[in-house]
Amino acid sequence: MPEESLEHLDWSAPVVRTTRVTPNMQRITLVGGDLGRFESSGRPDERLLLAFPPDGAEKRSYTVRRWNPDALEMDIDFAVHAGGAAAQWAARAQPGESLGFSTASGWYAPPADAAWQLLIADMTALPAVGRIVEELPGTARVHVIAEVTTRGDRQEFATAAAQTTTWLHGSGNGTGDSLLAEAARDWVRPDAPGYVWFAGEAKVSRVVRRWLRHELGWPADRYDVIGYWRDNKEEWVARYETVREQIEAARDSALAAGHDFDSVRDAVDAALDRTGL
Repeated sequence: MPEESLEHLDWSAPVVRTTRVTPNMQRITLVGGDLGRFESSGRPDERLLLAFPPDGAEKRSYTVRRWNPDALEMDIDFAVHAGGAAAQWAARAQPGESLGFSTASGWYAPPADAAWQLLIADMTALPAVGRIVEELPGTARVHVIAEVTTRGDRQEFATAAAQTTTWLHGSGNGTGDSLLAEAARDWVRPDAPGYVWFAGEAKVSRVVRRWLRHELGWPADRYDVIGYWRDNKEEWVARYETVREQIEAARDSALAAGHDFDSVRDAVDAALDRTGL
């Protein structure tokens, strides 16, 4: 999951409403409090760091599903699943509780000449997809590939854009192997300049990024690929500690060689692959 600034986590806002959007998606609506200090990044996939009650010790990054600055009202959607203190809190949250939050950042940035967009997401990124699609103009052409827990977790998004969707059910999302990368490869891309946005499990993000950057040879401004979470994180972290020096050496070598950000990321991804991570 991308690192977020811990700045301003003393900000908080009260929960005023909870809504079960689909069987495995819970919406928490915040109103007032310190939301008057919140400054949107202006990007529809913007994420902020949340500090969960009662003591704020549990911190996780989540998408701003909807932001109304006039009413100081914010929706945050949570993929509800077994385990995970944040998801458990969201499933039980009641009006009157207070949620800490930070400033926001986002990645979505299609080039001006993009004639089409491909948005690829699992349940954790579906809130960002919803906001992106809803804010697209009528001139936009977008295809969504979404991997959800059950058929009941499909969502309809009101949009002026020309939108099509491929739904995948019962794969990924911590229940098994993801089919997102395979589905993205199989989708027939229009013969025109485009843009791809992916967000989901970290290892799947490496597969998608490798496909775009190395197999298709796309420049970095044609895609944004973000790892939102990591499957079996505790096990992964334990294994990472045993090979940390190898990963950091690969990173430092690329930095010392003066490589750009994407080349440094290539070096780190290759080292993770070599170590089985």
